[in-house]
Amino acid sequence: MSPLQWALLVLGAAAVIAIYWISRRDARSLKQWEPPSAGGVAGAGSALPVQKGVPAKDQMDMFSRGGSEFDEFGVGKPRKRMAPSIGEGDPQALLPSRPQPARADAAQPPKKVIEEKIVTLLIAEREGTAIFGPKIHAALASQGLTFGDRKIYHRLEGGKAVFSVASLVKPGILDPADAQFSTPGLSLFMVLPGPTHPKVALQDMIHTARELAAQLNAEVFDESRLSFNADAQRVLATEVETWARRNGL
Repeated sequence: MSPLQWALLVLGAAAVIAIYWISRRDARSLKQWEPPSAGGVAGAGSALPVQKGVPAKDQMDMFSRGGSEFDEFGVGKPRKRMAPSIGEGDPQALLPSRPQPARADAAQPPKKVIEEKIVTLLIAEREGTAIFGPKIHAALASQGLTFGDRKIYHRLEGGKAVFSVASLVKPGILDPADAQFSTPGLSLFMVLPGPTHPKVALQDMIHTARELAAQLNAEVFDESRLSFNADAQRVLATEVETWARRNGL
């Protein structure tokens, strides 16, 4: 074996020995640490790792200065503490979200209450005599009124009464099947709001009342039993318009 080969062999062996010695030294330094115990150096409410051969005062100084060379487990470099991200450290964050109960102030606003208004017109025979049933029923039919609920006649719109016509004699029944029926007059009444616009409904009722009166030799009166002339009609129309505007109709 040449001198050069011997030299290379010696260098290689030295390198192996050096690597082995360094690794053994690192292993021994790790064994010098002990897990935290009640006899270790106490920190702020938690045990700190204790290193053999290092005075307790020096270890306390090292940690109080914030110069710890180890992490919270006693090994490795200190790790920077980061604020937990959303969901970390909070078990509730892992649960599926639950629907929140509706707040009282988020409830639907109360439905607006519209005041009712009753409009009434009366028809009475001019001579004060009775009007017989067959004549009444013929006049009512000619105005497109329908016999129905409560055994009286109605102006219907979409199956709902716009206004109704009844006898002035209680209980107000106008039964076409009663051939002996007679009455001194009729009552036309309307409850607002109804199925049609208040102004249109009033015009229809006034027109129907005047047509019926003409066929029955009668006159039209207001609910106070005063003659329903042009002035009274304007007053009633104003009342209905004011009511509709007040109720947003």
